[in-house]
Amino acid sequence: MPVIKILFTVLLILGCFACYDYRHTDKKTKPSEAGAALLWWNRARSFPDGIIHTEKYTEAMDNTRTKGVSARGGFNQVWNAIGPTNIGGRTLCLAVHPQDTNILWAGSAAGGIWKSTTAGIGASAWQYVETGFPVLGVSAIAINPQNPAVLYAGTGEVYNLENSAPNVAFRTTRGTYGIGILKTTDGGITWSKSLDWSYGQLRGVQDIKINPLRPSTVYAATTEGLLRSYDAGTTWKTINAVKMAVDIELIPSDTNRIFVTHGSLDDNDMSGIYRSDNGGASFKKLAGGLPASYSGKTMLGATPLQAGVLYASVGNAFVQAGLYKTTNFGDTWQLVSTQDVCSYQGWYSHDVAVHATMANTLIWVGIDSWKSTNSGLTVTRKSRWSAWYFGYVPAGGPEGPANYVHADIHRVYYANGYPNKVYMVTDGGIFVSYNNGESFQGRNGGYQTQQFYANMGYSTTNPALVIGGMQDNSTAIFKGDPSWTRVLGGDGQCAAINPADDQIMYGSSQYLNIARSNDKGGSFSYIGSSEMNNENACFNGPFELAPSEPTIVYAGAQSLFRSDDGGDNWANVSGGHVSAGDNILTIAVHPKNPELVWLSTVPVQSDSAKVFKLDLNTNAKTPVKGLPNRFCMDIALHPADEKIAYTAFAGFNTRHVYKTIDGGTTWKPTDAGLPDVPTNTLLIDPLQPDHIYVGNDLGVWVSVNAGTTWILYSGQAPKSLLVMHLGISADRKLCVATYGLGVWQT
Repeated sequence: MPVIKILFTVLLILGCFACYDYRHTDKKTKPSEAGAALLWWNRARSFPDGIIHTEKYTEAMDNTRTKGVSARGGFNQVWNAIGPTNIGGRTLCLAVHPQDTNILWAGSAAGGIWKSTTAGIGASAWQYVETGFPVLGVSAIAINPQNPAVLYAGTGEVYNLENSAPNVAFRTTRGTYGIGILKTTDGGITWSKSLDWSYGQLRGVQDIKINPLRPSTVYAATTEGLLRSYDAGTTWKTINAVKMAVDIELIPSDTNRIFVTHGSLDDNDMSGIYRSDNGGASFKKLAGGLPASYSGKTMLGATPLQAGVLYASVGNAFVQAGLYKTTNFGDTWQLVSTQDVCSYQGWYSHDVAVHATMANTLIWVGIDSWKSTNSGLTVTRKSRWSAWYFGYVPAGGPEGPANYVHADIHRVYYANGYPNKVYMVTDGGIFVSYNNGESFQGRNGGYQTQQFYANMGYSTTNPALVIGGMQDNSTAIFKGDPSWTRVLGGDGQCAAINPADDQIMYGSSQYLNIARSNDKGGSFSYIGSSEMNNENACFNGPFELAPSEPTIVYAGAQSLFRSDDGGDNWANVSGGHVSAGDNILTIAVHPKNPELVWLSTVPVQSDSAKVFKLDLNTNAKTPVKGLPNRFCMDIALHPADEKIAYTAFAGFNTRHVYKTIDGGTTWKPTDAGLPDVPTNTLLIDPLQPDHIYVGNDLGVWVSVNAGTTWILYSGQAPKSLLVMHLGISADRKLCVATYGLGVWQT
């Protein structure tokens, strides 16, 4: 048996309406679906049985680690990160070293743990922390105040109990599930499992608190309830068995008094604030003016100046329930503000923190940052997410004016020893205020934690020209500098570059809002037809340029649409909906024949995921048989032989790559050596068509014999390489777009 059982995480993402830029208004915005990016990845990985089989990750990682170098097949590739280094990715937590405040630890939503020794200042302020585990989402980091070399990291990002994963087609529950709690005793050099959930289902750790008087006592708010360890994380015991524990607050003057909140998206039954007065021996649910239940989550803030005073930011699923205050340790509560700071995502991102020396001053965050100097009775907005800068911003430089903080603020922290210094972690990275929340600065230089979607666009002539879309962080262009240039707002999705003309670029935002640039990304205009815009589309709505005639563009909603003039005019070429109202997920256009199109659909109106082949010369639409009932994430067509095609599938307990040599009449699985994990992307080397690359939730794999056998290609890359798209640059480098660690080349 392997020494360490590793469960690799899947995650899920979300798209946030708060990221929509007012200068680039999306045509199909759905603000009530703040979590649409979640449901997609959940369905892709759990369809059709509704279960994400996390044990498969453990088995696959164990197998890879056991084989060691042999699993790499002799490939010792050098992997280079190409950014973005100037755009922070989604971030869930932050911890400040208690003695050296230049040392910061950040937990990202999909890129693991990061560390800065410069207080986040500089173009290369952050370094990725390799734990030896395939960690993606990190929602909690706690540092031992008496021995800062000891840290705990809680993994997973869960907002809706047992319904979480990344998103592409739909968008309703966001997050990632985790492998438990990791611990280091040497300042992050080596890590081990403290709480092992390698074989758990959709579990996450939302918060960790260490008893400041007795640091061997540690509390963890988890999907399974509130846990406690008396032996510094060696063993754990559930002390409050209510599911979906979210936030913990300890009273330093009396650590026997413990507060914990519980809440899950649209699940009122488990919601509430609980208190123990006896060190966790028993808990009671608090009332006394609080809502009897809520459909989101609650976050707590306390002040050391007044032991009995706490604030509770209570959120319902799609509206703020309010800010509540107690002066008697929670026996009674007063509603002090009904300001809706978290708007349509009270289940997702909001928090409150109280000033260390001014007990009536607090920072209350949600979509933006708000401040009160009278205990919440009046609050004033201090930040504006919409103020962010378009265009080129150097790594470590200002990302917006002094009132800019990225939307969706997950946590707010006053820095110990610096009463007016406030940190915020957001869906766009880390921000700080040095003047008690009056103005702000970004701290994201080198923090490459972006969640990219397929497809990315690559120039065929310029190796330093790439365009791609990121969850919550717009569409951006790589021009040879790891500081990318932002060009479109919203959740960045599919992108493309005309292979015959680099001046013509395409980007998109959620639900198939396609935009085109005719000046190499200098300006964009939205394109599309009213019929296309009125159809439902996947969250990451697909479009493709025909490689041999790039003025031909295909786009998929419920119908397949085609433009013969680069996107100015569109026609429905599928004769209506392709699959009885189901949404199109992926499109493949033959490299030599622009009339030959393959596509896949996801079940919206039906109960089956499907693949279709369309010959537009004859208007023949052929449903493809003999493939698994799983989401077909990608289709790759042989550049010379129209009868050869490959398909890649998400989900578990299935084969993940299938091949046809007769134009789709028959199929055979061709994935010997691939792990049973969701597979997201396929790439055929056009110069060596027997060389095929696959990107899955564990990295990159290669076959040099047309798919007969596969070997790991990314053995030298980070362990948490969740691959969404593969491409080949003009100088023949493999480009890898990841969901959590930006873009890499080898």
